[in-house]
Amino acid sequence: MLKLLHPLAVAVLLAAPAAAPPAVSAAASRGRAELPFKALFQAECGPQWLHRAAQAKAESRMDPNVVAFDGGQGLGQAMPRTWGDYQKRGWVPVGASPFDPVIAIRGMHRYDQWLEARIPVPDGYLVGYNAGPGSAARALRLAADLGLSGPDVILRTLPRVTGEKNAAITIAYVYRNRRYRIEIAAQEARS
Repeated sequence: MLKLLHPLAVAVLLAAPAAAPPAVSAAASRGRAELPFKALFQAECGPQWLHRAAQAKAESRMDPNVVAFDGGQGLGQAMPRTWGDYQKRGWVPVGASPFDPVIAIRGMHRYDQWLEARIPVPDGYLVGYNAGPGSAARALRLAADLGLSGPDVILRTLPRVTGEKNAAITIAYVYRNRRYRIEIAAQEARS
């Protein structure tokens, strides 16, 4: 039987901010929160813009200038090696900066599309983005080998692939993305 995280541990992980929140805009201070870079997300990501915006919020709190302790940079918190891969694949121009919001959104979106094709389960691309595509693919194969099914099957097998501590981080990341999607969708419905 697979061991799942204690609900309190998940709650603590979900509550932890990824980075400092962005400055409050004039519209937000009047009671109406705006989604930073909304037009860019819509232009670069089409129908998937809301998912990518939630992901950027989970990654960087929408701060295009943030650098994480592990080396992640910009809105999508692209690691330098991953950013180099984006350039080699032609997803972003060679020499482009991960701190440029347009380019960062484009790179994150293209990488997510590549991950979605390889990890075709709900939010599998998020697991691949956070834990690495190899770990996500191994978790998915393990689920198939064990005869497991369901929408979160990859999250159930991930601890066996990456270890419980690393899996807890990725699982919290997926849940945080889901929460942000709901928040952004509700915000959009109000506007």
